[in-house]
Formats: sequence, C-alpha cells, structure tokens
Amino acid sequence: MRDRRRGLTAGERTRASERLCRRICRHPVFINAGCVGIYYPNDGEIDPTALAEAGSTRRFFLPVLPPPGQRRLWFAPWKPGDRLIADRYGIPEPASRARIRAENLDLLLTPLVAFDRVGGRIGMGGGYYDASLDFLTGRARIHPARVYGVAYQFQQIDLIPLEAWDIPLHGVFTDATFVSSG
Repeated sequence: MRDRRRGLTAGERTRASERLCRRICRHPVFINAGCVGIYYPNDGEIDPTALAEAGSTRRFFLPVLPPPGQRRLWFAPWKPGDRLIADRYGIPEPASRARIRAENLDLLLTPLVAFDRVGGRIGMGGGYYDASLDFLTGRARIHPARVYGVAYQFQQIDLIPLEAWDIPLHGVFTDATFVSSG
C-alpha cells in the first residue's frame, strides 16, 4: 500500500485530496466540530490540510511527537502559513509550544496504510495513534471525540485482525466514499 501511495503522480494525489476534502466538508461530524486534528502528509499519504485553507472557523491541530520512549502524541494549533519544523522522522510539525491531547479534539483525522469496513486500521507501526487514543477503550468508547481515518479508496482491504491495543476507527473518509464503522 505504501508503494502504491508513493507511486501516485502529484496530480493524482492533488485530485484525490480535493475529492477527500470536499467529502469531509459536507459531513456532519466535520460541520459540527470546533477543534479538528489533522496531519501533514508524508510518504504519499492523502492530504487533508486543505480543510484548514477554506477560511474555516474551526481550529486545526497537527500532531507533535512526544520525547523518545513515549508514545502519546500531543496536538499543536496550526493554520496554513504557520512555521513548521521537522520532527525526528522528518515530518513537519508546528513550532508552537501550545499543546492539547487527542481527547480534547472534537474530531481527529488519522493517516493510515490500510483499513477495513469495521474500523480496523494499519498505521506505520509506531503505535503513536493507538497510545494517544487509549481514552476510547472499553466503555469510554462513548467519549464525544470522534476518530476517522483518511485514505485513498484503494487502501481498503477485507479484514484487519485487531490486537488488544488497537483502537478501532469510527469510520474512514476516502477520495471515493465514506465508510462508517458504527
């Protein structure tokens, strides 16, 4: 999947990202969100950053890596044009020192490598998002924060076996459709 993402042309990525953002902008979960976590695309990922470029009244946040040895991400406020710095993996993150946790977001849009129809997600393997979303385990799954993946449609697979530490998504937005997992 990662090779396939990276194999897309710049034009294909741009068109897919535009379709994705139009779909998200029309969805009630986005319309009703005040604080939205997105990510800066890397490794061919579909790009959700145009959501923040439309003069939205929402506040947008990008993930910030924790110190080595820790897994829970912080989220820093971001708007287009803000200064970004490269994290230890070379991914841009806000230079701002202001930080909130994932549970303080209304909506979090996560990157992924593959997904299924029931909320399973394969990430890049670092476990950062799963550790950051542990507030959604068990009965706490009713927490008001909503977590959706964003991907190219071709990243959908039949079934992802979930491990005990995996946090299922509430759904996935793609460039072609919306997949609700309940």
